[in-house]
Amino acid sequence: MSQSSPLQRSRRSPFASYAAAVLSIGAALIAALLLETHLQNSPFVSLSLCAIMFSAWLGGLGPGLLATALSIAGFTYYFAAPVYSFAVAPTDLPRIALLAVTALFVVWLNVARRGAQGALRRSEAYLAEAQRLSHTGSFGWKIASGDMVWSKETYRIFGVGETVEPTIDRVLQRVHPDDQQLVQHEIDHAAQGGQDYDYEHRLLMPDGAFKHLHVRAHRVKYQSGEEEIVGALMDVTATREAQQALHMAQAELARVTRLTALGQMSASIAHEVNQPLAAIATTAAAGLRWLTREVPEVDEARACVSHIVEEANRAANVIRSVRDLARRADPEVVPLDINAVIDETIALVKQEALNHRVTVRVQLAPELPLVRGDRIQLQQVIINLAINGVQAMATVNDRARVLTIRTEQRESDRVLVAVQDVGTGTEPGDPDRLFSAFYTTKPDGMGMGLSICRSIIDAHGGRVWASRNTGSGMTFQFTVSACR
Repeated sequence: MSQSSPLQRSRRSPFASYAAAVLSIGAALIAALLLETHLQNSPFVSLSLCAIMFSAWLGGLGPGLLATALSIAGFTYYFAAPVYSFAVAPTDLPRIALLAVTALFVVWLNVARRGAQGALRRSEAYLAEAQRLSHTGSFGWKIASGDMVWSKETYRIFGVGETVEPTIDRVLQRVHPDDQQLVQHEIDHAAQGGQDYDYEHRLLMPDGAFKHLHVRAHRVKYQSGEEEIVGALMDVTATREAQQALHMAQAELARVTRLTALGQMSASIAHEVNQPLAAIATTAAAGLRWLTREVPEVDEARACVSHIVEEANRAANVIRSVRDLARRADPEVVPLDINAVIDETIALVKQEALNHRVTVRVQLAPELPLVRGDRIQLQQVIINLAINGVQAMATVNDRARVLTIRTEQRESDRVLVAVQDVGTGTEPGDPDRLFSAFYTTKPDGMGMGLSICRSIIDAHGGRVWASRNTGSGMTFQFTVSACR
């Protein structure tokens, strides 16, 4: 069912407006003729001016002019000498002229006022429609008296009828329990003289649904000395739900790219697991030999068992890293040793580098401050940058293939990680486009790895960028915030 717009209003029939003008002047004339015998003076001029005012207010310029013409005609015929004739004595010409001028002035005033009122109504209708379309309501709160005014859209956002009196208590009734303290703090801040307000909170509706509101307001002081909090509140529920959906999609895409990277590193992972398993088997055999001697060598066997435990832990750590990269989990931002994160990551990409005859060179700055971040996400960034660097050197044959990973402190609150290769680099231009979604220089690439790296680093409050080396290759760098 279609809903009528506030901008649409019924139009009065022009015939009805002109008919009302004729009837009002007729009524004034009849009343004046009936009263003339009792008042010893005709009140027609006063009554006709009232009729003209009514006609102009009701119908506008046309009916007002018609009423003016009828009024002058009626006055000339019935009340100007000679009566019952349209002939006018020279002595009555000034009276007729004065009536005409006064009537026209009354018409002009009413038409102007009617136009102003129409413009005001249109402006109010435009504002109401704009608020409805943008889900933005307005409000005013006179702190001294407690009086509050809501726009129609504010009533709709709070889900109450327009007959309900808006109050602070009614606002708090709708606020989500978890946000009660925040909203009460802002209300107290306003009562204590605060000037500007900009915050978000949730509403809990009677049906159990949530609404997200963004409130902006400021204090206005009028010439009378009275103060009022005037503001707007926007229903941003759809925006927040879209942001949450986007975040979930980005998280899922990041997980998919991690799985893709794990597939590329399968040889490295197998090698990193096989090494401790082989060491365990060899050490266990040696331990058995120590124990099966005529005089068992318990100390030597104990050393073998200790070595087995170390190698088992090493294999377990590799499996844990792989499992963490593959699992779906919410980010966990904690203090991290970025150098330790890089060491764990290198263990996963080392064999991939060896397969491409690439030497991994590590230059980790000592005594770096801890950084705030999610270990899995930062590992994903380093893995993506390292694999890209290794693959960028696949066709290099005239120089040593070296991938350099280094860290350093930037300023007092930033730690920088750089991954440098000596590959073929990229075409001259804006290196920043490498981080655009779906942009890739690989024939079989999806163009999402670096884009996800940027999303992760942006979420960590850092920055990631690429630059061409002075010699060959590229350097990818990112910063993360240090713990304070």
